[in-house]
Amino acid sequence: MVPLPTLAPSLDEFRAALAALPLDAQRNFMHGLPKREMRKLWEAGSPVSLDEMIGVEGEIVVQEGQNDLLPFFDRFEKHVVRREGGAQGINVQRFAWVTGPGHFTLRQEGSEVWFDYTVVPATSPEGWPAVVPNDQGLSKLVYGHMIDRVRGVVPGMTVGKVFRHGKPEEHYFMLSRR
Repeated sequence: MVPLPTLAPSLDEFRAALAALPLDAQRNFMHGLPKREMRKLWEAGSPVSLDEMIGVEGEIVVQEGQNDLLPFFDRFEKHVVRREGGAQGINVQRFAWVTGPGHFTLRQEGSEVWFDYTVVPATSPEGWPAVVPNDQGLSKLVYGHMIDRVRGVVPGMTVGKVFRHGKPEEHYFMLSRR
């Protein structure tokens, strides 16, 4: 059994217990975490590399996500791809038809990976929604001026925090690579 991060004897013991679970059980655990637990994981996050989050050139990697928003808005996916010398992605969630696809670029910043919505790619892969700016319409409310910064939890799983206009917000999320 995996203890909650705030109740674990140590975060090393928590990480070992979580890493020992099958991937489906890890994701189920992730989907049940409240904000205070995600915050604890963010504060104790370990280094993560861009190479851990994306595949080879042209391979679309799906990161299943859970955030601390209202239950109706809490699940999403980030689809990411290494393409044309860089890395980019989109958000896939049930309200994309209203909010837009939330195109972003990815980059390594120290020991974190940043999902940067302020820098959108010039084009998108075949089959993806067309690139649209994140600073117009309803997209601005969701993705405008935002950078998601992620840190490692266990291999294949990260925890992130939202930054807007360079300032931290009290919103957290987790990602699990499929």
